[in-house]
Amino acid sequence: MKKTAMLLFVFGILTGCNRSPVVDIRAEADVINKIEDEWTAAIISKDIDKIMSIFAQEAVVMNAYAPAFIGIQSIRKSLESWFSDITISHDTFVSAIDTIEVSSAGDLAYVRGNSRLTISTPGGVVEETDKWITIYRKINGEWKAIVDIWNSDMPILPE
Repeated sequence: MKKTAMLLFVFGILTGCNRSPVVDIRAEADVINKIEDEWTAAIISKDIDKIMSIFAQEAVVMNAYAPAFIGIQSIRKSLESWFSDITISHDTFVSAIDTIEVSSAGDLAYVRGNSRLTISTPGGVVEETDKWITIYRKINGEWKAIVDIWNSDMPILPE
C-alpha cells in the first residue's frame, strides 16, 4: 500500500512538472497594446531611441517603397532618414490596432493595424493611409518586435 501511495505521489509530481504554464493571453495582449501606444507616441515626438528599444537586435523592417532593413543599425538609419524628411508631418501620425493575436505558448504575437499621416507634395498636402503588421517575440521576458511591415493604400506619389 505504501509503495502504491508513493508511486501515485511521484507520478502526480512528475505529471505536474510536464504541464506548460498557463499563459494569460489577454494580459499579454494588453502589454503589447501598451507598447504599440508608446511606439505611436514616439513617432509623433520623433523619439528614435524609444522606437529602437521596441525592436529585437535581429529585427527586420519592410517599409513601403524601400528595401528591407535588417538589424538594429539598419533600422536606426532608416528612422533617422524618415524623421529628417520635412515633407512628412510626423505629428499628424495616428495608428489604430485592428487585432492582436498572442500564441497559446505566450512567446509569439502579431498585431495588425492601420495608420495615417499627412505629407506635403508638389500638389499640396495629402493624407497617406497605410496598413501594417508587426510580429513580436518574447525575448528574456520582454516583447520585442522582430518583423515590421507596412504598405500604403495610396498609389505611388510622383517625385
